Amino acid sequence: MRKRKDKSGSWLYPVPMMEQKQISQTWTVSELLQTYPEARRVFLEKKTLCIGCYMSRFCNLNDVARVYSLNTEQLLWEIQQAAIRNLNQNSKE
Repeated sequence: MRKRKDKSGSWLYPVPMMEQKQISQTWTVSELLQTYPEARRVFLEKKTLCIGCYMSRFCNLNDVARVYSLNTEQLLWEIQQAAIRNLNQNSKE
């Protein structure tokens, strides 16, 4: 899968799921977790406090990367991989 930029210059990472939504750094944490709950694992592995945080409705992935000194592209890639792994596991069942 190839990443690309949207009109605002944000990186988009396509995820092959029924909904065909593309993960972008402008997504809020809450929006991401509602769409791809398997992304929780990435936040926990990165030792962020995003899960259950009252600011998750307002913080986007770019904010998370900046606050926790993470590489934004790497964070988006890991979330994409988590979504793909979940898709593959569900398709095997």
